[in-house]
Amino acid sequence: MGQPVPLTKEKHGNLKVLDSSDFTRYKNQHLIPIVVQDFYTLSAEFPLVFVKNETDDFVAVAVMGFKEGVNLYCQTGEWSAHVIPAGFGNAPFSVAILDESGEKLAVCVDEDSPLLSEERGEPLFDEQGEQTEYLKMRMDSVVRVAEQTRQSQSFCRFLASKNLLAPRQLNIQRDQQGKKYVIDGIYTVDEDVLQELPIEEFDKMRKNGLLGLIFAHLTSLNQIKRLSQKQFKADIEEEQRAAEAAGS
Repeated sequence: MGQPVPLTKEKHGNLKVLDSSDFTRYKNQHLIPIVVQDFYTLSAEFPLVFVKNETDDFVAVAVMGFKEGVNLYCQTGEWSAHVIPAGFGNAPFSVAILDESGEKLAVCVDEDSPLLSEERGEPLFDEQGEQTEYLKMRMDSVVRVAEQTRQSQSFCRFLASKNLLAPRQLNIQRDQQGKKYVIDGIYTVDEDVLQELPIEEFDKMRKNGLLGLIFAHLTSLNQIKRLSQKQFKADIEEEQRAAEAAGS
């Protein structure tokens, strides 16, 4: 993936975009950043947890594998889940913030993306150099996700300000002989702290729609077992391939 550059008709007037459900570009990313609007859909498939980024701020992520750098859902071009993170549909576009207030945005494009072509796909500009309806739709989508990302950051900051996020370690193992995975650096909502909040604070969170997000997060932790089984299956298949290679 290259460094995104601002999208302009002068530089990108002949480009077309291929719509694709091939998400192998995320195959080395087992923790996928998500937005709050993802919580209700993704909680039915993935564990949703919180991690700290390079600036020590909390970020909500969907766990898609227990082995660091291996996304179990994106190893092939076939997406096996029934739900998709909102941000997955943005490529090859992204948004750059141009001012400190975050109000001025620029839509950027990854010029190295395999989704770009001059021969196939949906054109970005028409013969007069004007944005096509397709590009307008894609730009609306990428800006909407950028706004949702800001809402998600606010949600994470709120949880941190109320000391609601507590560190948690995940330990999974297929059997006594199987590989053991120990996942550190994740945080989940502390239900004891949540229950101890003053009733007026609790009611304010309910009115602002935050309780629903918290409950979706907590419910999603039930998907750890589902993901564990997928990880174990992948491990067994990898062991079988290694054994076949050794015997050939």
